[in-house]
Amino acid sequence: MRAVLRAFRPFWITCILVFIALSIAAVVYGQQHPTDPWISTAVLPAFLLEALFYLTATFRSVREALVRTGSPRTEALALWGSAVLPYLVFSLATGTFRARAFYLLLGLTAVLSVWQAVLPRRLLYDLGFLVVAAAPIVARVFVRIYQSPDPTIHVDVLGHVMWLRVGIFALLGLRRWDPGSFGLWPAMHEWKAGVLWYLVAIVPIAVLALGLQDVHWAPLHKEPLVIAGITVGTFFGILWVVALGEELLFRGVIARAVLNASSSPVAAVVVSAILFGTAHLWFHAFPNWRRALVGTLLGVFCGMAYVKSRSVRVPMVTHALVVTTWRIFFV
Repeated sequence: MRAVLRAFRPFWITCILVFIALSIAAVVYGQQHPTDPWISTAVLPAFLLEALFYLTATFRSVREALVRTGSPRTEALALWGSAVLPYLVFSLATGTFRARAFYLLLGLTAVLSVWQAVLPRRLLYDLGFLVVAAAPIVARVFVRIYQSPDPTIHVDVLGHVMWLRVGIFALLGLRRWDPGSFGLWPAMHEWKAGVLWYLVAIVPIAVLALGLQDVHWAPLHKEPLVIAGITVGTFFGILWVVALGEELLFRGVIARAVLNASSSPVAAVVVSAILFGTAHLWFHAFPNWRRALVGTLLGVFCGMAYVKSRSVRVPMVTHALVVTTWRIFFV
C-alpha cells in the first residue's frame, strides 16, 4: 500500500496544485465579472473534475494502474462516462443543457472511447482513429456543444481538454501505443534540448512568418510584472494542453509510426511536418496557407527534436516556447 501511495504521490501533489491554481483563477475571474456567479458555481466544479481526469490520463503510473483494473471494454465504458460528466456538471448548473448537444457529445465520445477497445490493432483502424480524433477539432464542434450563459466568455475549452485526454487514454492506455517519453514535466536534459531547438528554430520561423505577412511585430505593452505573469501562464498553458496534444499526435504517433515502418528519420520528420502544417489550414479562416507554411516549418524543427531525443517532451518545450513568443511579441 505504501509503495502504491508513493508511486502516486506526484499525481496527487500535481492535483492539489492544479486545483489551487484553478480556484484562484476562478476567484480572480469572478471579481472581474461579478454579474457571472456561475463561474464559481458551475465552471469551476466542471474544470476541477476535468482536471482530475486529465491528470489521470497524462500520468503513466495512474493510467496503467487503471488499465489493469478491468477489461479493455470496461475501461472504455468508464472513459466514455467520464467524458460527458464535466459537461453535465457545467450545463445543468448553468441551465444551458440541450438534449441535442448532449446526444452529439454522447455519440462523439462513444466512438473515441471504445474505438481502441473493440477494433483490431491494424494500420487502417489506427488511421481511422486519428481521423475521428481530428474531425471535431477541425469542425469546431465543441463551441456548439458547450454554450456559455455569457457569449463573451468561451467555455468550449472544457470540451477541447476533455477530447484530448480521452484520446490520450484511449491511445496510450487501451491501445498501448508507445510514443516515447511522454508526460507533463520534462526532465532537465529534455528542458535543455527543447530550449536549444527553440533557439535554432525561432529566427527562421519568424523570418518566414513576417515575410508571408502571417504575423506583425507588436510587442505586448503592459507592466513588466504583468507581462511576466502572462508569459509564464501562456507557456505552461500551451505546454500542458496544446503542445502536449499536438506533439503526441504528430510526433509521438505519426512520426513514430513512420519511423517504425521505414526506419527513416527524414521521412518521419517530413511526413509529420506536412500533416502538422496542413492541420493549420483551418486556423481562423480556411484555407490559411500562410499559417500552414509556418506550421510546417515549426513541424520540421519539432520533428527533428523528436527524432533526436525520442521524447515527446522535447518538442513540447520547443513548441510551447515558439507559441509563447508569438503571443508576447507578434499579432
